[in-house]
Amino acid sequence: MLKRLMVIVMLVASFVAFQVTNPCWAGDEYVLGFLGDITGPCRSFYGPEAEGCRLYIETVNAAGGINGRKIKLLVEDGKSNPALSAAIAKKMIEKDDVLGICGLGISASQLPVFELSEKAGVPVLCGYSCAYNAASVKPGSVVFSTGYVMTPEFHPGGYQYALVVKDNFPKTAKVAVGGYSSPGARVWYEWTKDFLQNWGYDVVYECAIPPGTVEFSSWVNKIAELKPDVFTICVGGEIMIPFLPALEKAGWTNDILIPYGVIESDVVKARERLVGNGEWILWITRYASKYDLEEVPEFRKIAEAINKYGNQFPLSAEHAQGWTMGRLLEAALIKAGWPCSRGALLSALESIELDTKGLSGGPIRFSPTDHYGTSWWKIYRWNDSKKALVSFSDWFKIESNVKKP
Repeated sequence: MLKRLMVIVMLVASFVAFQVTNPCWAGDEYVLGFLGDITGPCRSFYGPEAEGCRLYIETVNAAGGINGRKIKLLVEDGKSNPALSAAIAKKMIEKDDVLGICGLGISASQLPVFELSEKAGVPVLCGYSCAYNAASVKPGSVVFSTGYVMTPEFHPGGYQYALVVKDNFPKTAKVAVGGYSSPGARVWYEWTKDFLQNWGYDVVYECAIPPGTVEFSSWVNKIAELKPDVFTICVGGEIMIPFLPALEKAGWTNDILIPYGVIESDVVKARERLVGNGEWILWITRYASKYDLEEVPEFRKIAEAINKYGNQFPLSAEHAQGWTMGRLLEAALIKAGWPCSRGALLSALESIELDTKGLSGGPIRFSPTDHYGTSWWKIYRWNDSKKALVSFSDWFKIESNVKKP
């Protein structure tokens, strides 16, 4: 009897020790990390994404969490700095014992986070951009993406830009391409250029603009001289707000296609600086615009959450992206069950199919070898009489098996 009692005591002691030392069992909360660019150079689109995810998690927790357990979301600012982002990721993994990390910043700051997360088996759910080919992964890869993938092997943004030109402009059209002077943006416009040239278009100019640039004469004067029919560019709002007036002043106001990394309020700010009507502005997005607020009930929920929990950034499609990331994490945690582990969360994400409820054109679907899946995109054009971006196309899809020509 004494021997049996001692065995029971030892088993209980071992179980308690396991709970304390194993991060998957410690406490009564699901602990997740959000590492974003909250105050860095690209905060205009990474900031709202972090805010959208935080708003959804707060909404879930206010409703009682997941089976009575709250989600603890640790939001930290990596400022798109590689060394700082690596230090934060290391702390999240080793000290905070997070089950997963989401968000991230520009491409250069992501690579050290991927390396640390791969070693620890921590799932990473990238938002606006992902410097990893999440569309074609080996089993066990930890990186997922819900926005743009920016790699030489797969770049839906670069292909999507070329597809928009192909579907809306004749073969006689001259095209200019450009973007940030960053690795991800260069791959972006190189994909666009290669596809267009392969389809017979004349790409007359390409440019790389450093983040933080304030003087644009060398680029806008060249564009005005060459007179392309359409210009596709992948930069953020801090460039686009002064860049559009500079183009207009140089005498060029043909169609320009910009990404949803330029949030809707930045499009408005750029338009307000123009002399003309701005109806040459085309904007493409993976997530619904704030101008869809009345038509998309799920978007209204984001606005309601902002009213309840507060915001720093104006409502945008990037909020919809972050909100959708929060919904993906919730769905995966429910599937993984309790107690949760990093491995269980990873397996759950690999079998997710999420209805985006109108925030995008179709579901987000992951598999063990495809952590990206089919993506859906939509084009808007500025309508000056309505003072809004209005639909220029229906949602169209891009498969994750697109290869560069």
